[in-house]
Amino acid sequence: MSDFPVLLRLEGRLCAVVGGGSVGRRKAAGLIEAGARVRLISPGQIEPPLPEHVEIVRRSYRSGDLEGAALVFAATDSAEINSAVLRDAREAGIPANMAEEPDEGDFALPALLRRGDLTVAVGTSGESPALAALVRDRLSEHLGEEWGTVLEIAAALRQKRLTCPRETIYNSAVLRQLLSDGLPFLVAARDTAGIDRLLETRCGKGSSLADLKIRLSEEIS
Repeated sequence: MSDFPVLLRLEGRLCAVVGGGSVGRRKAAGLIEAGARVRLISPGQIEPPLPEHVEIVRRSYRSGDLEGAALVFAATDSAEINSAVLRDAREAGIPANMAEEPDEGDFALPALLRRGDLTVAVGTSGESPALAALVRDRLSEHLGEEWGTVLEIAAALRQKRLTCPRETIYNSAVLRQLLSDGLPFLVAARDTAGIDRLLETRCGKGSSLADLKIRLSEEIS
């Protein structure tokens, strides 16, 4: 049976990570990047240290440590503790992930490729995280940093409602044509004039980068 993929909005929400080793720190770092509030429970020293706003509980896990959490990660080197975390999370109705045994938990994490606000997730239903990472790396060769700006342009065009809101012309035909005409390559080359010509040809006057209030980053390559 296939997993059901979702993108969770965790900004400002509390998430609990049990375990302060390398796996637990990676989970915490991903949650911090998503804007979540993080509670990390670990009796040992955490190196390198996490940001000051992370709530660190410096002791072994206890029942009740998950209170208020929207998401839980069991990432200790003890199968007994991980099982207790999963049991407590399920009793509280909180989705939980078991890092070492993803099939035992409620969800698995995909390999992520981020280009600005564009996120590409590759999953294998927990069967081969290594393959998911390799596929992600292959995709990264074709989706460079310029795709974050391509998304900015697409979002700005959508906000301007350059096509009839009752039709799907913008979402299908216009974007498809912009990509076919080389918008990502123009962005990667920082060819502002070329981008403006393409946007105004396909989307009409008033759709230049300046009109869309988009400035090309000097870091795009």
